[in-house]
Parts: sequence; structure tokens; C-alpha cells
Amino acid sequence: MRSLLRSRRGSVAFATVIALVPLIGVVALGGEAGSWYVTRQHAQNAADAAAYSGAVQELCLSNAPCAVTQTMDYRAKQAAAQNAFCNAGSTSYPGSKCGTPPAGISHTVQVASLGSWKGTPGIVVQATVSQQQPAYLARVLGLTTVNIAATAVAKVQIVEKPPCVLSLTGSISFQGSPNINAANCGMASNSTAKDAINFTGGGMTMNLGSLTTVGGCTGAASFCNTALTYMPTPIPNPFSALDGVLTSLCGANPSLPAKCGLPSCDTKSGLVAYNAAAPATRCTNDGYKTKGNSPPQTLSAGGVYFISGTLTMTAQSQIDGPGVTFILLPGAKFDMKGGAFLNITGPTTAPVASSLPTALQPYASLFKYMAIYYASAEPAQFGGNSNINLTGNIYAPKAAVTFQGNPTIAVGGAGGCGQLIAKSIAFNGNATFDTTGCRNETTTLKSDKYVQLVQ
Repeated sequence: MRSLLRSRRGSVAFATVIALVPLIGVVALGGEAGSWYVTRQHAQNAADAAAYSGAVQELCLSNAPCAVTQTMDYRAKQAAAQNAFCNAGSTSYPGSKCGTPPAGISHTVQVASLGSWKGTPGIVVQATVSQQQPAYLARVLGLTTVNIAATAVAKVQIVEKPPCVLSLTGSISFQGSPNINAANCGMASNSTAKDAINFTGGGMTMNLGSLTTVGGCTGAASFCNTALTYMPTPIPNPFSALDGVLTSLCGANPSLPAKCGLPSCDTKSGLVAYNAAAPATRCTNDGYKTKGNSPPQTLSAGGVYFISGTLTMTAQSQIDGPGVTFILLPGAKFDMKGGAFLNITGPTTAPVASSLPTALQPYASLFKYMAIYYASAEPAQFGGNSNINLTGNIYAPKAAVTFQGNPTIAVGGAGGCGQLIAKSIAFNGNATFDTTGCRNETTTLKSDKYVQLVQ
């Protein structure tokens, strides 16, 4: 018995059990704190989604017409609901995963529109998401409930350099070894396709102020990595009002190539400008062809020239148009031979009413800086070694515009920044696109906008 009383066997195990009691408590408390961390991550995801969706909706509403008519608050709280966070009694959003929370647990979602962020004005949306729940082991620390919150802030950012090239529905593609020099402006595509911007090959030289698209980018990662893809809203078309105007002049389904009721001009002495005040000039230049190796043809400043059929520029011919506008009627097209020179500068003021038919006169202001209004759906192909120097705007809403071979296209110039807006645009071969000197004074295309989480 005496030996049994003196025995120390099991004393370590007893001490270990005593020591494990607080250790188990600490571990359990750590486990509860870990569940708080997981909850906060879920709350942060919901806050991020709410702030981002709210800012996207604010951006959409600020660029009317917006296809989604709900308020910013609704869209933000819908995004939070899709991440299982809702205010009490507000769980009926489409895609909601809120359900009925367990007893003692409640959620709150607060959304606010701010006028600035860190002193910089802009469209800013802040979302705060929280979950209040009972404390369990943490009660030993004096806590009865725990409020787990997360905040996110999203801001509408503006691309610094506005585009001077816009593809309305098709892609902007680059193939071969084109040389793109547009450091002071950019290119954009409103196409939603995954190849809205497409690079084929890797020999091209790119110097762009910006590259954006509503869709995606395919091709070499070195080029696609510079693009902002899947932008939330398309860039507005500044000339969309012109799209239906020629219907009243030409009819809904004119026979192609259309002359739109205009007689053919007498082009023996060269292209003829339209002048409503002079009956003999109320005509269209139908199937006009330049003469090679002849003196350059200089057009009348401020003139508007209607083109029907094919305008053919033969080798070593030249047309100079200071302050003029070409309007290609439905079915018309260019045929540029190697060595031809086309130098057009859009008018710096809107044309006078007498230089336009009655149907177009209400839209005269849109022809300010307009070098070419390509109303035809015929593909516009500029190729060979032709030289195309345009200061002003090229608007071809129905045409696929392709530059192939070795043409030089210069839409920029001292004091101006021209725009190329077309159904789709392709730069192939060794085409050179240059906007050196572009200072954005005449650009009517808006800088693209996108949403970024800033907190």
C-alpha cells in the first residue's frame, strides 16, 4: 500500500489533461474566429459584386439609351442577393441565393452613390455588406453577438486617349505587317464577338493610345494584353442620325448602283460639286475615272461631291480636295490603282444648305469635318501602293473597310484628328495607318469607360 501511495505513474497524464482544457478552449475559439474569416470572405465577395454591378448600371444609365432600366440600387442589391446577402424582407431578386437565414443571423446591404473618390470627381458606388450572428465560445471574451462586415468601392474609369477608329458591328483585324501609329488616339470595336479585335501574325508595329472592345481579343498575347476587353457599354456612334436619311432621297430598296434621282454630271472637266442653287450641278458623278499621268485635279473648297457607280483612280493620278466631302451613294465604291493619290481634307465648318439636297439639309452639322460619307454597303478596299491622305472623318456604317497591300492612310493632321468609323475594319499586308499630329480637337468619338474596383 505504501508503495502504491508513493507511485508517480499517471501523474504526467493527469497534468496533460489539466493543461489540455484551456488549450482545447483556445483551439475552439480559434475555430470560431476562422468561421468569422470565411464569413467575411463571403461578405467581401458580395460587396465587390454589389459595388461593381451598381457602378456598371450607373455607367449604363449615364449613356442613354440603357437597355437595363433598373436603378443602380436595385442592380447592386441584386448582385449581393446572388451572393446570398439580402436585407430582411428583400429576397425576391432574380437569381437570389438568400433564402431564410438561421435563427439569430441577419444580413444588411447598404449601397451609396458617391460623387468623388479620394478627391477626384466621378461616378463612384460604395457597397457595405454585413452579417450579424451570435457569439458562442467568444462569450468568454464578453461578446454576445458578432458583426462581420465588408466594404467595396467601384469607380467608373475613363480611357485617357479617345478612339479615332471605331468598328460598329464587326471586328478590327490586323494581318501581316501593318504599321499602326496612333499614339494620341486609339481604336475600338463595338462587336460582342470573342474576336472583336483580331491579330493574325506577329510582324505588325503597334503604337496605339488605347485599344478597347465590348467583345474579346484573339491572336498574339503580346498585342491582346494591351487591349481592354469586354467593356460594359459600346461607344456611341456620333453619326447615327445619318443612317436613315438617304432612304428619303434614294428610296428603301433602290436599284444598285443607285443614283437617287440625280442625273449624271458632265464630268469632262472633272468631278462636279452639288449646288442646289445651280440646276446643272444637281447631279451625281457616275462611274467617274481619273486619267493617269495627268495634272492633279483640285476640287472646289467647301464642295459636296456625290459619287455613284465606281470612282476609279488610275495609276499616277491625283485628286486634291481641300475642305470637301465625298458622299458615296448606295452601290458606289472606290477602285484605287497603284500609285494613285487621294488627298481630302474635310470642311472645318458645316456645309451651307445649298450644297446639300433637301433631305440632308437638316443634318448639315454632321458633315463638319466629314471627308467621306460612304453610304454604300459595297466593301471599301484601298490597296496597292495607293496613297490616301485624309484629314477629317470617314463614315462607312454599312461597309467593310479594308486596307491591303501597301497603302498609306493618314487621317490625322495639324490641328485635327480624323475618325474612321465603319461596319468593320481590316489592316492587312504592309498598310500604314498614321494619325501623327492628331490632337483630338475634331474627335467626336467619346473615350471608352469601364468599371474598376478601387477598394
